[in-house]
Amino acid sequence: MKILITNIVTLNAGDAAILHAMIDVLRAAFGHDTEFIVYDKHGDVPNRYYPEIVFRKLLYLTHESTAKHGLFRRLDQLRFRTGLWSIKQGIPLLPHIFLNSIERRDLLEYKTADLIVSSGGTYLVENYSMAARVFDYQLSLYLNRPLVFFTQSLGPFSNPENRAALRPIFEESVAILLRDEQSRRNLNELGVQNKNVHVVADAAFALSDLEALESAKSRVVKSGKRLRVAISVREWKHFKTVEPAQGMNRYYEALRALSDHLVEKYGAEITFLSTCQGMTEYWTDDSREAQKIVEGLSPDTRKSVSVDAAFHSPAVLARMLKDYDLVIATRMHMAILALSVGTPVLPIAYEFKMRELFERLEQERWVQDIEAISGDALIDAVDRFLEALPEIREPMFTAVQKEYENATASGQLVRQAFEEWRQTRNK
Repeated sequence: MKILITNIVTLNAGDAAILHAMIDVLRAAFGHDTEFIVYDKHGDVPNRYYPEIVFRKLLYLTHESTAKHGLFRRLDQLRFRTGLWSIKQGIPLLPHIFLNSIERRDLLEYKTADLIVSSGGTYLVENYSMAARVFDYQLSLYLNRPLVFFTQSLGPFSNPENRAALRPIFEESVAILLRDEQSRRNLNELGVQNKNVHVVADAAFALSDLEALESAKSRVVKSGKRLRVAISVREWKHFKTVEPAQGMNRYYEALRALSDHLVEKYGAEITFLSTCQGMTEYWTDDSREAQKIVEGLSPDTRKSVSVDAAFHSPAVLARMLKDYDLVIATRMHMAILALSVGTPVLPIAYEFKMRELFERLEQERWVQDIEAISGDALIDAVDRFLEALPEIREPMFTAVQKEYENATASGQLVRQAFEEWRQTRNK
């Protein structure tokens, strides 16, 4: 069994958590000898951090890098399409005339794949370009390969070009796994009628530490012990109600006010720590945003605050998060990794996915909206959260256990859809 996993950005440790979880649950569903090839935005760069996985560069980026403008671009596209057609038809020699060696290799991988899985995540939203994704999906379907969407938060889709391109892709896919009901509503609004649409837990919950979850239900913070708090921050350019610079300044100030409060009231020890940091090859580094916040703190508060700017794999980060009493998370997979090892999380939502996640956990009242964030509101929320923690621990981590069970079962949903597709093909 050969499975291609596409459309992932593994230099983001949240995506890396999704990837490792997907491999685990798909291997459990299809067999331990299943071969995985991962098509990543950064090509084989993630191999430096995860050498056990085979990485390739997204085919769209490989092809586009050779394309020219105007007439030359159209000729290059014709060259590629002719080569693709010859690969599909199994015509000898023509692929060597029209395609370079990397294109031939990758198109043959697509043609011979038993299953193509578009990675879980949040990239089918109109804050980002969908060109590379649509290219990949259309290529997969053109080669008559079964296409699955793993645990997505997607939509809404208002752009006519996106709507026209995505609807037939979703209809032809063998299964679509969604992380939340809002995404299902977005598919319904698009008019998608695919019967294999399922709302399931984020794949990363499959990495949960069940012993830690059971212990977390009744954990008590020792009296007199310094409260250990981890705070995950990020840059955000897509504010809807204010200009990005104003929104970010308000976000910074709210977290500075909260840091002052945590140190003054609880004697807290605070570490700024996130899933996107410590990789020079990645476009962003959350530790830079953290440093901006820390530089604006009072000298007394700063003595109790540090910024961890190093890279940590999902497994290492999860082990580190076990030692904290509370996580304030803007990154969703920082929240999931913390919850998965029994550490309580107060979330800051910049997209609907975070609110939907905490609704699944029946803890939506604690979600803070980045659009409306303020120091007073954030301080009040944290105080109330810490006060309520003894009562909400048991239901919170019971819900996380259910997400683990749901996430591990998602591989069987894919296996069932794949078997249905195969039976249809054999008729």
